[in-house]
Order: sequence, then structure tokens, then C-alpha cells
Amino acid sequence: MGIVTTKSSYILGIDLGTSTTTVSVYTKGKSRVFSIEGKDSMASAVSFLSKDSKIVGDQAKSRAILDPANTITSIKSHMGEDGYTVNVYGEDYTPAQISAEILIKAVESAMNQEDFETQGQLKYAVICVPANFTENSKQATREAAEIAGLEVLYLLEEPVAAAIMYGFNSNKDQNILVYDLGGGTFDVCILKANTKENGEANYDVLSKEGVNNLGGDDFDLRLMSLINDAFKQENSMDLLDSNKDQGISKKKMKEAQQKLKEVAEKTKIELSESEDSEVLVPNIVQNEEGQSLSIDTTITRAQFNESIMDLIDKSEEAVNRALENGNLTVDDIDKIILVGGSTLVPIVKDRIKEVFGVEPYSNFNPKTIVSEGAAIFGATLSAPSDAEPNNEEKPDGEIKIQQIVTHNLGIMISGMRFSKLISKGTEIPEEGSIFEEKEYTTQSDDQTELSILIYQSAEDIETINEKDDSGEERAVCIGEFKLKNIPKSPKGQETIKVKFEINQENTVKVTATSIGSGSTNEITLEIDKK
Repeated sequence: MGIVTTKSSYILGIDLGTSTTTVSVYTKGKSRVFSIEGKDSMASAVSFLSKDSKIVGDQAKSRAILDPANTITSIKSHMGEDGYTVNVYGEDYTPAQISAEILIKAVESAMNQEDFETQGQLKYAVICVPANFTENSKQATREAAEIAGLEVLYLLEEPVAAAIMYGFNSNKDQNILVYDLGGGTFDVCILKANTKENGEANYDVLSKEGVNNLGGDDFDLRLMSLINDAFKQENSMDLLDSNKDQGISKKKMKEAQQKLKEVAEKTKIELSESEDSEVLVPNIVQNEEGQSLSIDTTITRAQFNESIMDLIDKSEEAVNRALENGNLTVDDIDKIILVGGSTLVPIVKDRIKEVFGVEPYSNFNPKTIVSEGAAIFGATLSAPSDAEPNNEEKPDGEIKIQQIVTHNLGIMISGMRFSKLISKGTEIPEEGSIFEEKEYTTQSDDQTELSILIYQSAEDIETINEKDDSGEERAVCIGEFKLKNIPKSPKGQETIKVKFEINQENTVKVTATSIGSGSTNEITLEIDKK
């Protein structure tokens, strides 16, 4: 392909997932999923062969256990994590830098489609993020796109993208619950959707909930454990214990673990179609006597279901919280949409049917519905004026999204306490912003400077160092600035007014003012701006 210098006005819809990435575009009146190496998605994995050589995608994923030190998977789970890096061949890489490599490969694949080679550079994108992504995670996603040479026109929440794909060009008025179970995260989002046949649509986000670190990766680990238990009982060797001296090298153990992971993924797919699956891996490893050992067992769907029941329970708890936060019951939901490859596991559908009394809607490909919805939404946006215009049909109608605040927002005060100014779930006016302010006082005598630390939390908390059941801190610091020139006075005598503002683009502006001196400082967190 020759060098392309013009910019295409096509706007990509990208689902940058924990385990897989898909890319779509709106063309000829519908969404189209781009092929990546012959498939509709690619693994979100990067493997370094040397300091200057790397592979991205499915080939990289196949090296995850064979060469874990130089292979990065599930990097999305670390997006926005303060100070997190991976060290490969002596170089530190941020999650944004690794994600950029995935984006570069995905966009290059799109540009290499035969009918897109002459369309100009694909530079503009709507990138999807989980409904409960933190502001820091959103910023890291934007940074990844920038490194990859993309301009993000909108960060669209994954469940909203799925709802757009479902409702496009249909005349419906209904409450939609999107159950989004991906490779590494779970989101549930309830929307009031009013859609028209001309493409015009209004989406009112009523409630959002989620569970970090819950997805298909966890399902695979449970299956690996089941298969390994059967192998261990037969051969007295634990394939998942790399630290125990079992008479074989670590390299051979890693090779065996890679085979175990691959057969677990295959078994999960088979159990979606059958009640049991024969698991056979000849000569997976040799024991210290040189005898070749094989995996030869049968895993039933009932065994698999029992092993992941606690994970399904967690997703149901999140669904119930979303209903409660939206002041809704199961009877208020008109349609349940499944998103993410992990929803193909039968127990997911069974549990939803048990809770809601109806079958979930699954006529779309759950693996591509998010990027396709993002592509449709992207087509309604205007590409920058320097883009080469295309002659493709665009949707006639406008898509409007009525957002709610995704996290509690506030500041840290004395005693590491969290002082909330804006509550999670607060509806953001379609035109305008939310304003909330509180007054505080100085913390020590003659204090002339004060640090304002801004935090967000998905749950109600008392202190900013509270942790959840997995040991993760519930609150995340998303910004900090200093207020100076406070007039000297005894402790508690000078009043500081803190004001929060958040608009439809989820741009957060925080202002602090010293009442005595009039000194003011502020920070604008342009994290999720269109």
C-alpha cells in the first residue's frame, strides 16, 4: 500500500477490550466490522520478541504463558492505575503505550481492507470504555489513542454503544438493560431508549453499575483449575504450580500451562453447545522419570457452572444494585441485551431468564455489537474540516445521550475523610452543567496554603482509604491543586469555598476560593470531552 496523506472523514468505532479488540465503520447505511487477520476481532495482546521487535494480536496471546515476562495481556484492567508500568527488555511501558500498539494494529488492519486503501488515513474514532471507568482510566484511553495517531471525537460507554446498535432504525420506546460481560470487566447499564426509523434516537441513562476484574478471563481460570484437578488426581502433578519442584524445568511447565489454557478456552466454547466436553491433550508434559503424561478427562457443564457460580452471583448483585439505584424493578425492563463473548456461556442466559422471567435478546453478535454501535454513533458526528469528504450515506437522525454522573465526586478533608459534593447517579442536564459547592475551614493556625485533592468512588464511603473485598481502594484520586495566599488566621477561622461543576461531556471543573482574601485556584479535568 502506498503512502496515504489525506485524512478520511470516516469515523471508526473501536471496542478496545480487555481480551479482544474490534473495529467497525458506518458505510452504505449500516455498520461494518473490519476483518483483522481474517477474523472479526483480535486479541488485545502485545508480545516483545526483542527490544526492537514486537507482535500484536492473536500471535502475541499464544505466547502469554510461554513468555510471560515479555507478553502483556489484559492491560485494560490497569488503565489509569497510578504509577503502573510493565518492564520489558529493560524498558518501562505504561498501559497507554501498550494499548496504543493494539490500536495501531487494529487501524492498520482497517486501512488495509481492499476497498479502504484509497479512502485516506483513518484518523478519527469513537472509542468505547466501560460504564464505570474512572476518570484516570478515560484519560489513559485518550493518551493511548494520541500515541497511536488517532483523534478521539468521543469516549462512548460500551453499554450505550450496544443500545445504539440494537435500536438503530427502529421505532421503539422502551427501557433497555445492557448486560455486558467481557473478558475482564462486567458492566450493567439501564437506559430509556426512544428510537425512530430515520435513525433519530434519544438515550436516557437511568443507572449504571459494574464489577471490576470479572469476566471471561476468570471463567477460563476456573476451567483450567477443573482440568488440572483431574490431571493432578491421575498423575500426582500440579500443572498450575510453577514454584513446586516437580522434576521438570520451568520452561516445560510454562509450555504445559499454555496448552492447558488453550484447551480450557476450547472447552468453554464446547460447553456452550454441549452438556459435556472431552478434554484430550496428548503428551502435555513429561514427568521426572521421562514418562509422557496426557490430559484425558471429561468436564461437564454442571461442573463448570458450579465452579463459576460465585462470579454469576456477583453479576446478579450488580444488576440488582442498578435496578435499585434507578428506582426500577424487573417489571420495568422491556429488553435485556447481551454484550461480550462471555455471555455465550449458557448459565448467563439461564440466570437472566431466572431473574427477569424472559429470554435476553441475543440476535446481534455480542463480540462486535459495541464497536458497531460506536461506528453508527460516530457517523452522526462531524469529522474535522481538514478531512477528505466521503460520498457514503450518513444516518439522517441525531443521536442524543442523556448522561448521569458515574461516580461520587468530592475531596479529601482532615482525617482522610471523603467529603462528597456530587452524588453518583445525578442526572446531567442536556444543556448546561451540575453545580455543587461546600464551605470548609483551615486546618491549622496561620495556614496560608491548602492542597485540594479530588476523589471519585463508585460506592458511598467515609474515608478515602477504604478497601473492597479484593483489597482494592474504593476511592481514586483524579486531580490535585493548591490554593495559596490564604490570609493568616487561627485554625478554623478562615473559610474556603469549594465548587464542583460537571457537564454532559463529563468535564469536571473544581474551584477553591479563600473567602478572606478572594484568592482562587481551579482545575479542569477534561477527561471525557467530545
